[in-house]
Amino acid sequence: MLETLIGSAGTDFITLTSGSTLQVSLLETLVGSTTTDVVTIGTSGSTMLVNLLETITGGVGTDVVTLGSAGSNILVSALETLTGGAGTDIVTLGTAGNSLLVNLLETITGGVGTDVVTLGTSGNTVLAGGLETLLGSSGTDVIALGTAGNTLAVAAIETLAGGVGTDVISLGNNGNTLLVSGIEAITGGNATDVVTLGTGGSTITVGAIETLTGTTALDVVTLGTAGNTLLVNLIDTLTGGVGTDVVTLGTAGNTVLAGGLETLTGGVGTDVVTLGTSGNTLLVNALETLTGGVGTDVVTLGTAGSTLLVGGIEILTGGVGTDVVTLAAGGSTITVGVIETLTGTAASDVVTLGTTGTTLLINGVELLTGGVGTDVVTLGSGGSTITVGAIETLSGTVATDVVTLGTAGNTLLVNALETLTGGVGTDVVTLGTAGGTLLVNVLETLTGGVGTDIVTLGSAGSTVLVSGLEILVGGTASDIVTLGTAGNTLIVRGLELLTGGVGTDVVTLGDTTNTLTVGGIETLTGGSSTDVVTLGTAGNTLLVSLVETLTGGVGTDVVTLGSAGNTILTNLLETITGAAGSDLVYLGTTGNTVLVSGVEVLVGDTASDVVTLGTAGNTVLLRGIDVLTGGVGTDVVTLGNTANTLTAGGIETLIGGTTTDVITLGTAGNTLLVSGLETLTGGVGTDVVTLGSAGGTILTGLLETITGSSTSDLVYLGTTGNTVLVSGVEVLVGGTASDVVTLGTAGNTVLLRGIDVLTGGVGTDVVTLGDTANTLTVNGIETLIGGTASDVVTLSTAGNTLLVSGLETLTGGVGTDVVSLGSAGNTILASLLETITGGAATDAITIGTAGGTLLVSGLETLTGSTATDAVILGTSGNTLLTSGIEFLQGGAGSDLVFIGSTGSTFQTVALEFLIGGAGTDVITLGSAGSTTTVRGLEILTGGVGTDVITIGDTGTTMVVSGIE
Repeated sequence: MLETLIGSAGTDFITLTSGSTLQVSLLETLVGSTTTDVVTIGTSGSTMLVNLLETITGGVGTDVVTLGSAGSNILVSALETLTGGAGTDIVTLGTAGNSLLVNLLETITGGVGTDVVTLGTSGNTVLAGGLETLLGSSGTDVIALGTAGNTLAVAAIETLAGGVGTDVISLGNNGNTLLVSGIEAITGGNATDVVTLGTGGSTITVGAIETLTGTTALDVVTLGTAGNTLLVNLIDTLTGGVGTDVVTLGTAGNTVLAGGLETLTGGVGTDVVTLGTSGNTLLVNALETLTGGVGTDVVTLGTAGSTLLVGGIEILTGGVGTDVVTLAAGGSTITVGVIETLTGTAASDVVTLGTTGTTLLINGVELLTGGVGTDVVTLGSGGSTITVGAIETLSGTVATDVVTLGTAGNTLLVNALETLTGGVGTDVVTLGTAGGTLLVNVLETLTGGVGTDIVTLGSAGSTVLVSGLEILVGGTASDIVTLGTAGNTLIVRGLELLTGGVGTDVVTLGDTTNTLTVGGIETLTGGSSTDVVTLGTAGNTLLVSLVETLTGGVGTDVVTLGSAGNTILTNLLETITGAAGSDLVYLGTTGNTVLVSGVEVLVGDTASDVVTLGTAGNTVLLRGIDVLTGGVGTDVVTLGNTANTLTAGGIETLIGGTTTDVITLGTAGNTLLVSGLETLTGGVGTDVVTLGSAGGTILTGLLETITGSSTSDLVYLGTTGNTVLVSGVEVLVGGTASDVVTLGTAGNTVLLRGIDVLTGGVGTDVVTLGDTANTLTVNGIETLIGGTASDVVTLSTAGNTLLVSGLETLTGGVGTDVVSLGSAGNTILASLLETITGGAATDAITIGTAGGTLLVSGLETLTGSTATDAVILGTSGNTLLTSGIEFLQGGAGSDLVFIGSTGSTFQTVALEFLIGGAGTDVITLGSAGSTTTVRGLEILTGGVGTDVITIGDTGTTMVVSGIE
């Protein structure tokens, strides 16, 4: 039995025949026996091939050992290099700790000491366990860790597979790229470490790794406590540590459960992130989907702008870029700030805006609360039903938006909403400048914008201060409205109490029946239905039109009737003043003492009515009046066709009706023309009365009334000028001065010349101008025929409806003038008319330089002026050549309009056919929507309504915009 074997200087090949324990030196090959062989290498260092040994221990020198090809199961210690053979080599390191280079081993197990193993350069596939340090080579190294669990520092390894125990890996500082599986913890070094998880799925703690890639299986990753900055791919669960963790997702798209991170940045693929349950505060970038957990999640979006689907997030703050956020299905309760677009779901979404002020486009959110900053919110285009609070500006879209204000009270600017309901607090709402149509409930203050605002009050009843509205419609309950102090012009209906402010308030009642009390209003116009108005108790001074019943209050009420003519029942008024139109006034049953001016028809009731006419002179039809006193002006009174018994004074003309009229003249003396009276009783003063003659030819001067007989009357007016009421005269010739003529009420057919002002009566007046040139003002004439010379006619202010022929110039007054042209054809310069109807022949109209708004029918040619001309076509359909018109509205029939050759710029409404001329034609369609066939236009702009345009067959080059 040998204890020591030393080789020679040559090659020594030694085979042990039985179990041995020996020390060897300078051998080249050593083969063990079939039993246990324990070999120690001498101190001088050795390089040898060994086979079938169980234990080999190196000396203090460098020992390089190669295992034989038969495979080995060996315990080694203190070697410097160990290379396996072709067989399976299972190596166990001794307990004292080892530092060695190994090659081609299949299994290596460390001892209780510190074992540092370096793999050879050819690449290795090895099962390792119990090592402290494992260094790979330049080849590919595939390492499987043993089952007992390992705590190991590795470097330059390509593949590392853990065992069933707990494996804790530290990577070297030179940077590593490796595939790992079954590892419980891995910590990177100082350089860049790229780790890929194996295909079976992993649950691992990582730290100081720069890139981590998962697999298609389930990968659960926890980041170490020191803070991490890493790129991850295909990780299913990622949990940060107590340090700051900055994670970037890879480009292929990721679906990941994340928690405890501080920064998370997505890649170019689709990244779906779910946050863990403990609550998270993190900065995110470039994610597509983010779902919060059951804890409180506070998320800040990066500066590049994000388009993101979120759910379960409690606080979301955008970056400086444009952030487009969609809330996930199921509903959300979230605080957001600095987000540009936010879209909710079909479930209930509750959104609170942050404190810095937000400008936001929002869709599908049910509850929105602003912060302490200025919040500007626009509702999405799909329509919204939403409750808002503490918002400064809220804008709807073209769809239907239903908004309820929160309970704390709100001051906000709104645009394009359809329904707005206030809360229990005080709500102060201002409408935007574009105008809109809005249903409101429970608001305290509502201010319109510069556009047209149409507001309907809800059915619960409202008490509201309004300003700047155009249309206000009350609900079914009692609505109490106070107008703001700046003055208002608006249409109202369905209100119960309306109080004006200190400014000038112009109110028009809607076309439904209205019963209301008003006070402090300056102008009140009724609608087409019955309007019953009571004036407030403080006394009122107002202009009214088209109201059916008006009752004064206990104060002094001074009422002026509108210029379009009125039929009205009045009570308890102190002053009534008519305007240029025809006014029919009924006095109520209580008896009235009233000052009346400018009224055409006045009817008293059963009680005693005491009427004083105003000082400007009056032409009035009356009945049922008990006492009538004229003013200092010229008063022309016609009695109604019921029997009249009255006392009259200060009247210039008094014409009876068809029944018995009993007249007593006042005591101060009277100068008057009377006709058709049955009884006339003078007073104690001097009364001058002119009766109608039997016919003839007469020259008159300075008369107030001339009444002709049933025969032919030729009347010459004197040269000093006359203001005269004329009835029953066939020929009237004016003098050299100015003659103002009023025709009587029975209707007149008269030939005249040299008259300056002509006013018709309530009957039908047919006037023919003489063959000398005539220049005159007319009013109330039904038919006016020019002579052979040039006739220049001006219509007076009361409004006129007449048939004209043979005139050269016709100018309307401030009232409504409706003109029909005679059948022979007319060429006329017309100004300030409201309606012109052509005759059977060709009629060519030129509008005068003042411009205006004109209803036309049956014309062939219409030429506008240099001012703004607005033309409305009649209902029977028209074929018309136009030039110089600024606004043209079609009628109910089919309208074919040709534009003149000089080019036109105008707005159209409701035309069926529009043909451009040789010039440049720029057409804007009205807001109500149009269905029109066009050709030959150069520019066509649609309105806010739906516009359907058909282009004619001749070919068109045209710029269009705003067309549906």
